[in-house]
Amino acid sequence: MPDTLSRTQHTGGRPTPEMSALLDRQVLEVATALFVEQGYAATSLEKIARVIGCSKATLYRRYSSKEDLFKAVVAERGRMLLDEAGAVEASSKDPLVATKEIALFFLDFMLRPETREAYRIVIGDGHRIPFIADEMMETIVEPFVATLSRLLKAAADAGRIESTNHEETTRVLMSFVIGWPLQNTMLGHNRVQDVDARRRFFDRAWGIFLSGISRRDGA
Repeated sequence: MPDTLSRTQHTGGRPTPEMSALLDRQVLEVATALFVEQGYAATSLEKIARVIGCSKATLYRRYSSKEDLFKAVVAERGRMLLDEAGAVEASSKDPLVATKEIALFFLDFMLRPETREAYRIVIGDGHRIPFIADEMMETIVEPFVATLSRLLKAAADAGRIESTNHEETTRVLMSFVIGWPLQNTMLGHNRVQDVDARRRFFDRAWGIFLSGISRRDGA
C-alpha cells in the first residue's frame, strides 16, 4: 500500500472538488489493498477510514456498506479492463492483432494480485454478496466478451478465420488464455508469475487457438 495513502489527513471544512476526487481515489486504493491483504471478512469501513485518515461519516457518505464499497472496487477493476480493450479495438487496423493484444492484456490483468484477490472474494464470499457476481457479469464480463466478439466477427468477415458463433469462439479463447494460469496462481503454485514464462504459455495457447479457427482453403 503506498505510504502516502496512510499519511493523508482530512481535516474539517468543505472539501474542494480536487480534494474530493483525491479522496475518492484513495478510498478505492486503500480498500483494494486491504481486501487483498486481509480478505473481505476482516476488512471494515472503519478500518479503511482509519488508514486513510478520514472520519467514518465521510466514508459512509460515499458508501453505505462494505458491500457497496467492494462493488466499487470490482467496478474499478472492470473499467481498467474495458478501457484497455476499447482503446485497442479503436486503434487497431487488424482485428486478429487486436484480439491477440487484448487477450495478452487479459492474462496479465487477471494475474495481478488486486484482480486475482477480488475474483477470489467474489468466488469465496459470493454467498454473502450474490449481487456482486451478477453485476460483474453484466457490466464487465459481457461487454468484454462483446468487444472480442466484434473483432473476431471482423476477422471472419474478412475471410481470415472460420467462426460463426463469435461469442462462443471468444469464450473458448478466454478459457485457453486464463484457465490454467489463474487456477495455478490461485492454488499458490505461481508457475506463470515470471513474465517470460507467462508469455511462453500465452504464445502456445494463442497458437493452438488460432490453428483451430484459421481459414482452410478448399474446406
